[in-house]
Amino acid sequence: MAARLTANAIAAVNGGDLDLKPVVQVLDLKRIAEPQERYRAVVSDGSAAQKALLAVKFNEAAKSGAVRSGSVVQLLEYVCSTVKNQRIIVILEMKIIIRDCETIGNRKLHPEFASETLDLSSSSNFGNSRVQSLVPAAKLVSSSAMNSGNKVQNFNVQSVYRPPSNYKSYGSIMKNEAPARVIPIAALNPYQGRWAIKARVTAKGDIRRYNNAKGDGKVFSFDLLDSDGGEIRATCFNTVVDRFYEAVEVGKIYLISKGSLKPAQKNFNHLNNQWEIFLESTTTLECCPDEDSSIPTQHFNFRQIIDIENAENNSIIDIIGIVESINPSMTILRKNGMETQRRILNLKDVSGRSVELTLWGDFCNREGRQLQEKLGSGLFPALAVKAGKVSDFSGKSVGTISSTQLFIDPDLPETYILREWFDGGGKDASSHSISKDMMPGLALNDSRKTVSQIKDEGLGRGNKPDWVTVKATISFIKTDNFCYTACPLLIGDRPCNKKVTKLASGNWCCDRCSKEFEECDYRYLLQAQVQDHTGVTWVTAFQESGEEIIGCSAKELYQLKHQEHDDKKFGDIIRRCLFEQYLFRLKIKEEHYGEEQRVKITVVKTDTVNPSMESKYLLDLIGKLCT
Repeated sequence: MAARLTANAIAAVNGGDLDLKPVVQVLDLKRIAEPQERYRAVVSDGSAAQKALLAVKFNEAAKSGAVRSGSVVQLLEYVCSTVKNQRIIVILEMKIIIRDCETIGNRKLHPEFASETLDLSSSSNFGNSRVQSLVPAAKLVSSSAMNSGNKVQNFNVQSVYRPPSNYKSYGSIMKNEAPARVIPIAALNPYQGRWAIKARVTAKGDIRRYNNAKGDGKVFSFDLLDSDGGEIRATCFNTVVDRFYEAVEVGKIYLISKGSLKPAQKNFNHLNNQWEIFLESTTTLECCPDEDSSIPTQHFNFRQIIDIENAENNSIIDIIGIVESINPSMTILRKNGMETQRRILNLKDVSGRSVELTLWGDFCNREGRQLQEKLGSGLFPALAVKAGKVSDFSGKSVGTISSTQLFIDPDLPETYILREWFDGGGKDASSHSISKDMMPGLALNDSRKTVSQIKDEGLGRGNKPDWVTVKATISFIKTDNFCYTACPLLIGDRPCNKKVTKLASGNWCCDRCSKEFEECDYRYLLQAQVQDHTGVTWVTAFQESGEEIIGCSAKELYQLKHQEHDDKKFGDIIRRCLFEQYLFRLKIKEEHYGEEQRVKITVVKTDTVNPSMESKYLLDLIGKLCT
């Protein structure tokens, strides 16, 4: 198949012609080491050649050999930038026309010329028509080494390239004189000299102040989304904060150009982009007055709740579910002595799983109050969480962070799917919670054991704990020390919960946090005896499990006994828990107490027995025994 290259394409691209869509040949292709793997190429129009850089999305094509040395390609989208005094064509989009082809034009081109633009024409082959490159550092290489008897392949050398009319009568073309071209966010890279993006602000952070070796400073960031679904974070420091903070509004569309692209700091940036824009004094940020419906208001990458079980701790995810319940907001004292609000709600989805979502700070009184009002009126709203943080403390849960966004009953396809499922029977369907130290990978009836099997099978004596489900009845609860006084301060986004002591001043003190405070928390430490038809054993239930068994908080029960001295009501609450049958999810692990070894059985979840589900489990068990 004959290949026709676009004559003088290299000169045209250097001159600023971005609409040419030239056909060129790849003369050399090499992998280069960068923060992210990329491929460098040398492309030729048959008379001149120049170094090029392929977009990351072409890595697989380069690895598989779909594009290689000799390939003929058409450049559909590209920019030409100056990097370290060298002109480089950044190929954003291309079409592979011929996978493998003999060299067109100069057959002796060597990769050593890859860093410079080359003129490969010679008077012996092409008469007197010599094309000069527009790059100042260009090296002219004679193609006289090319055998005059060789057959020239099917391409024509046209007249010398003339710059577009936009630049006529303006003299020589200088660096950055052409207007910046709007490109997709996904195509941004540090090698571009000029760029512009058109994007919607989807999130805006507060101004944060910091102090380091260079002195005091301030910073704020905002997230951008374009019509192709590309996302990137823009960050401003100090005087740039003063310039842009009030100008940036969530939901509006802006045309942004000029700024530095640097590797994203993944500790603070959850967006799916390896780069981050740092706005500068020369940056232009222009609000687009006309709404562009091609740019969505938000971009989600939803994961089902069941997938959170295998999500890494501290990972950032998007989820959507139906709000089943929500707890009242409560005040938490941070380690720095500042107070904040916390509110916990429960989400469920079509995967048959539910998860705890912890709201912090303003989320409690803003979205949290709206959700509570909807639930109070008998509605079960859908809630979409953008950028929630996964925690594996006491099971898997999700919490809000400063960049989290909450959307109540959003107008999304996923919302309608959830609503149809919930109204069609999902509301009454039981769901398995992945929070509160749930057994990894185990469903409700997996690894069902009897009380006697815990000892007979030596559970908990291995290197790792055993997780089992036991159906048993509570026969006794110790009431002398059923809770302990705990530290309410936050370490990260979780309470310290260490035991505290009371000082002579009446304040409480935490040795771990080295802080004093007027009020402490009360957390359950229940010691209970459970039994089934095979035997009896002791178990320990901590805070969440204790609340599930007792039905009220540890603080309420403590006040009832030690402050109100209402022994009758206290006794009624305890007796109400006895001789009730539960499904206990247990963590069994051998622990060392001095020189003594004991198997500790901890209740991590307590469920009342659902007759329908239990009957189904027993029938399935009978069916397995009969086969």
